[in-house]
Amino acid sequence: MSFVHHPERPETLTAGFVEAEYAKLIGRCASAEAAEDATPWRSLFADWNALKSYVSSEGSRLRYAYTKDMRDAASEEAERTFREQVVPASEDANAALIEALLASQHRGDLAEHYGEQLVRVLEVNEPTLAPQNSALRVKAGELAKRYDKLVASGEVVIDGETLTLPRVRGLTTSSDAATRRKAFEAYYGWYIDHRDAIAAIYAEQVAVRDEMGRNLGHENHVRLGYAGMGRVDYGPAESKQFRDAVRTYASPLFAKIGADQAKALGADSFRPWDRGFHPDLTLPTGVAEPIDQQLDKAGRVFERLSPKLAAHFENMRAQGLIDLENRKGKAAGAYCTSFPDEAKVAIFCNSIGDQSDVRTLTHEMGHAFQGWESQWIEAIDLRWPSLDAAEVHSMGMEYLTLPYLDEFFTPTQLEQFTRSRWKKAVELLCYVCVVDAFQHWVYENPTATADARDAQWTVFQDEYMPGLDWSGDAARYASSRWYAQLHIFRYPFYYIDYAIAETAAMQLGLLDGQDHEACLETYLELCRLGGTGSVLELLSGAGLRSPFEGELMRDLMAHAASVLGLD
Repeated sequence: MSFVHHPERPETLTAGFVEAEYAKLIGRCASAEAAEDATPWRSLFADWNALKSYVSSEGSRLRYAYTKDMRDAASEEAERTFREQVVPASEDANAALIEALLASQHRGDLAEHYGEQLVRVLEVNEPTLAPQNSALRVKAGELAKRYDKLVASGEVVIDGETLTLPRVRGLTTSSDAATRRKAFEAYYGWYIDHRDAIAAIYAEQVAVRDEMGRNLGHENHVRLGYAGMGRVDYGPAESKQFRDAVRTYASPLFAKIGADQAKALGADSFRPWDRGFHPDLTLPTGVAEPIDQQLDKAGRVFERLSPKLAAHFENMRAQGLIDLENRKGKAAGAYCTSFPDEAKVAIFCNSIGDQSDVRTLTHEMGHAFQGWESQWIEAIDLRWPSLDAAEVHSMGMEYLTLPYLDEFFTPTQLEQFTRSRWKKAVELLCYVCVVDAFQHWVYENPTATADARDAQWTVFQDEYMPGLDWSGDAARYASSRWYAQLHIFRYPFYYIDYAIAETAAMQLGLLDGQDHEACLETYLELCRLGGTGSVLELLSGAGLRSPFEGELMRDLMAHAASVLGLD
């Protein structure tokens, strides 16, 4: 049963088709279980795998089309129908099949054939597909879409020009103090103006997710949220351990960076609207223009790095699998997706012509490279790693491409961009811990008011990002940042994955400086392995240290301080 060219494949995927195809699979479970060997179960799993490939691919195609223009009514309706009808039908059936496989006498044979990680992935996914939460998952998806659509419609007027939110945010790196403050206030001011609507969406989301956790006998959503991230190596206790290491080693360096930046600006204190500009590290606005040349330049970067990876990039360009430029109606953010039934990987960006575009493009292509290199993996559930491991490939690519970004920058600019990347690593670690601590607090206190959430956000912000001066006019914006963080609304507990991956990516950056060829081989092997191991297994297998090793954070921050001249 191959759904790549299946003769019964419908022109439009419907819940009825999904239910009928899954019913056939479920109907085979009893006879497969009664068989003396695992051959029938292997055949059943292969057909189940093909069906999942097709259904997930359709969902990815619909989302990719819709996020390109969220004003398109036809795309919106197609995405809604899939999310509200097809997804629940497939989730309920997948839950039944997972339960049957995990209880099977042939489970060990399947684990031996596909790898033990498959069984672990299915085990951790089982509660996330619980039938009693089907309607709630649909509701959570609708709330996330409401947030996406509201933010995608966001526009502000600066000096008589109407700009999308990504373009306004790009101005916060301006060398002109008045411009970046005006942009900062306009960008976060939009979220403050829409605070009541966004807070109401989030309150509903938290209530829905809390109910989902309680439906499974949990105290709150935290345990189910971790399962949704596919985590098998660590839990909330390890996350706190990681945050403690960041607070001990990275937060003091964050304060030093802020003081250094304020001094370079000739300011008495480090103000939030100045975060995006460092006179010695920030490149000029529009440095990555014209946007229509970004792909040509990126192609040359990847060719110099690795002809093998460059071939993937050029293949994506030829097939129109890179949506690059920001435009009105386009969803915010950037992401990588895949259409496994077509053996294709695609990326989505919002380029505006600034240096951030270069980082975003290399980041998303890191995801894409892993997706292409993992095509050999038979089980769809193992093509992509768990989310904590997935970000290693994307962030690692940011470091591996640094020596070749003279395609975009002058030698002086490249030196600034490289130092800036290490600065951003420190800032990222600290900010991620604000988000992660905040999300744990929110789901441990699900009935808290919007005001209480805002107050707690500022507590964590001051704890992990010390030195920012929120006094005076800035106080109005102190709690606004979380309203602009997509992951808080759409992917609870995801964000710490960026910090965990950053510790691995920084290690790749150090290794690249010592032995480029060995580092590239390590990177390619990580890509090839996909999700066939857990995050700690993959890192250990590549010779990288665990992110939960406290001394690692100490050593990485010492190197970052040296690069930045703050040791």
